[in-house]
Amino acid sequence: MDLPRVVIAFLNLALLAAAGDVSGHAVITKRLTKKPVAPAVYSLRGAAPTVAPEGDADNEFDRMVVWLEGGSAAPAAPTTVVMNQLNARFEPELLVIPVGSSVQFPNSDPIFHNVFSLSKAESFDLGYYPRGKSRTVKFDHSGIVQVYCHLHASMYAAIVVTSSPWFGKPAADGSFSFTDVPAGHYRVMAWHKVAGLHQTEIDVPQSGVSEVTLHIPFDTEPRR
Repeated sequence: MDLPRVVIAFLNLALLAAAGDVSGHAVITKRLTKKPVAPAVYSLRGAAPTVAPEGDADNEFDRMVVWLEGGSAAPAAPTTVVMNQLNARFEPELLVIPVGSSVQFPNSDPIFHNVFSLSKAESFDLGYYPRGKSRTVKFDHSGIVQVYCHLHASMYAAIVVTSSPWFGKPAADGSFSFTDVPAGHYRVMAWHKVAGLHQTEIDVPQSGVSEVTLHIPFDTEPRR
């Protein structure tokens, strides 16, 4: 029998045995997304305004991504997802993807669009293209990628690219959880499409649950 494989299997089982869960809750203290009276500012870091048309779902947590940083776990497998251009909007307006993933940008509007980003994590300009055409971008670096249209200043979306296997959007009530996290010290990262970036630190036990609460707009939280 191949001894190294036995050792690796044993270590993997040991890590799973010494793993806990993270249970969190995001609390919104005031309305964040507002309909701007001026075009969106092309900010590289965050906290840029977004257009919320009449009748848009009032779910601030759908504009938020939470993930863990730390440990030695491998990233999730790359995938391919779609960010559509429809009704002069990006749909969805916020994506979270593993590093190495690709995003398709089809144009479903009867007008031209020109998708671009100046973000440090991934800078691109897809040029002008009409309805029925699409362009694809591969994201090889983790970070926040803010996406705009050269022709329509109100169009704004964001893509969170992460090297962590633990990530996602909170539920409609603000709750989120990550399971089977190896014991150790981690950073809980949260990015909201309007409120920007926040992080707090937690220690995940060898068993049991580590709890964390995020307040939006973000407050500085002490280490637990």
